[in-house]
Amino acid sequence: MGHPVFGIDTPFAIPHNLPMGKIQPLPEKVINQIAAGEVVERPSSVIKELVENALDAGASFIEVEVQEGGAKLLKVSDDGEGMTPEDAKLAVQKHATSKIHRAEDLSALHTFGFRGEALSSIASVSHFELLTNPAGALSGTSIRIKGGTSPKVMEASRPQGTTISVSNLFFNTPARLKFMKKQSTEENHIVLVMTTYALAFPKVGFKLTLDGREALRVSPGEMKDRLSRVFSKDIASSLLPFGSESSGIKVSGHVSAPTITRPTRENMLFFVNRRWITNPSLGHAVMTAYHSLLPTRKFPVAVVFLEVPEDQVDVNVHPTKREVKFAKDRDVYDAVVRGIRSALLGATGSLQVPVSTSYAGERPESFPNPYSALREAAQGSFQPSPGTLAPGAQPNLYDKLAERHPVSQERSFAQAQEALGGMGFGKGTLSARKIDPQVELYNFNQLFNTFIIFQSDSEMFIADQHTVHERLNYERLMTKVREKALEVQPLLVPVTLELSAKEAQVLRGNMETLLELGVEAAPFGGNTFVVRSVPADLAGKDVLKLVRDLVEDLGVQEAAGTRAGNRLDAARERAATFLSCRSAVMAGDRLNQDQMKALIDDMRQANLPFTCPHGRPTIMSIPLSELYRRFDRH
Repeated sequence: MGHPVFGIDTPFAIPHNLPMGKIQPLPEKVINQIAAGEVVERPSSVIKELVENALDAGASFIEVEVQEGGAKLLKVSDDGEGMTPEDAKLAVQKHATSKIHRAEDLSALHTFGFRGEALSSIASVSHFELLTNPAGALSGTSIRIKGGTSPKVMEASRPQGTTISVSNLFFNTPARLKFMKKQSTEENHIVLVMTTYALAFPKVGFKLTLDGREALRVSPGEMKDRLSRVFSKDIASSLLPFGSESSGIKVSGHVSAPTITRPTRENMLFFVNRRWITNPSLGHAVMTAYHSLLPTRKFPVAVVFLEVPEDQVDVNVHPTKREVKFAKDRDVYDAVVRGIRSALLGATGSLQVPVSTSYAGERPESFPNPYSALREAAQGSFQPSPGTLAPGAQPNLYDKLAERHPVSQERSFAQAQEALGGMGFGKGTLSARKIDPQVELYNFNQLFNTFIIFQSDSEMFIADQHTVHERLNYERLMTKVREKALEVQPLLVPVTLELSAKEAQVLRGNMETLLELGVEAAPFGGNTFVVRSVPADLAGKDVLKLVRDLVEDLGVQEAAGTRAGNRLDAARERAATFLSCRSAVMAGDRLNQDQMKALIDDMRQANLPFTCPHGRPTIMSIPLSELYRRFDRH
């Protein structure tokens, strides 16, 4: 019987006159490039894979050389066990590995690599060279591959170990090359990889050079020394060790005191069986341990090591092996919370923990009186210390409350109402609005040395003295920064600033940006810099915190791919916000009648918004009619 459709005897035969099918097998070269896209996201991905290979090979020292952010050269050398010619040839083939031999081995992994795809993937999108020599061999092996072509194998000389050179990355994949970020951004990612593995393996030495400049060098040592080298010494000295074990899960590491915070989660690092991973649940566990101890939108420094039985963790769930799945994720979560919380509770006797508030915006911080240093100087009892301004500094802003400052409107009345609602006040109860400059104000008084209370003939007003002054300062400073008229003052005694390797890399790439903001910083060896001048309004303020905050913010902007101009705008605003807060009168400062009147008069003479730069309200009013209604006076 013929086929019901084609009229032929064989039911599976295809007529020759039909068009060719749409689905075709891909060429080997395209397959390799797709695989490379999963493993090699950017130059730092190559460094991560090669450093992990070196660690698997038992290296005690790993040296990395980078040129032009990795676009020109990535070179990783180690003193590990090396490879024989036969193993070297197999190592660059797809899915050839010494780590596993059967499916069951995936549940008992003791190494970083196991898929056998990293080297072949990297070689398919670069000019690749492997140079290796095992112990006791008379000569080594060199293998060169250009964009996934056939390997060229030859004899070569090298001490025991392996060197892999990757040049012209993505030369044959223009689309991938186009999406590489600027050199400093790619370098920052590489520094992050190197410092992270330096933390995970304190017994291994690491060296990183960027275009011939040494960015990181750490010798084998103890964890305490490694923390000091990767982070700054002041941060490392504040870290609290912790460790606990339950249900077969060991958790250990170091976390910062609640008084040491960072603006992003970048300094929260997690390792499972020494493998660097990302896991939102672990990040949530850390924040749970710090519950009620941190200001809003601030994060701790945390280096967390988990030791989990190999059959209880799946590392084969992500192309780059950065994510893992736990068989008992709740047990892991609880172990992290308990371990960190116990360290924090054990140290509370020596910690100053920020006090929670009900503000909808950023929680206010407590600072020492910013004018005490100048007042002591005026009395002749002040001794210069690092960060003190040289003679000739501008008077501090506390003594200039009566001056008029040009400002600009940035926040709407609706936003102010939203902030008020977040404080529990209904729209009909308290309101924020501009006070008519022609309206007479009187009966100025101070409440709790924090709020200014005054009235007109028809309203009662309550102003937060700190947020009002902070907003005035912010608008004035932003105007000066935009006009490049910011007053800069040399420090009488320059201060030294020690940064982490990544922060130092960011600062080196943004010297001109900081100079425009009034901060002159210069390299002082290693990851240390000397700060020689600051904005004049920083008299008696925390110079090191300003510079560190600015560097962190620039690093965040670069990591997000923000354009240089936008990064500078963000840094300007951060500097102005910091300066305006530090130079404003604080909660607890006693003001006299003239100071209170001058502050409110400045505010109502200008077209000010109703929040400070952090989003907290500056002033609220209660109409007389509302008071009558509340007291049932009709």
